Amino acid sequence: MDLNFLTEEAILGDKRLHYAVVELANAVVALFWEGDEPRLGTLSVTLPDRVSSTLLGERDILLGQLLGEHLSVIYRKLVLVSTNFSVSTGREAGSKLIDMVRKLAGYSSNMERIE
Repeated sequence: MDLNFLTEEAILGDKRLHYAVVELANAVVALFWEGDEPRLGTLSVTLPDRVSSTLLGERDILLGQLLGEHLSVIYRKLVLVSTNFSVSTGREAGSKLIDMVRKLAGYSSNMERIE
């Protein structure tokens, strides 16, 4: 068994945003961070019916829940999300991160599956 993380990177101003996701049989684990070094951050969990809860941390709570809910719609699985951004980046990065999620999951910007 191999765990293969799919990754994506984007630039927001002078900041580098990263996204890594691994799909398990029953869940998805997604890591979002700013800078060159991957870091664990605020953790949230989202159930397939899009009910979210923060497990740990206080920064980027809404962003983590939004990303988790978006991923749960795409994958139809439980989603664990970690977000680690500076305060200013977290406020600015929402739409850029959603675009990264869609691209990696094979969806266009209007949520149509790309085959």
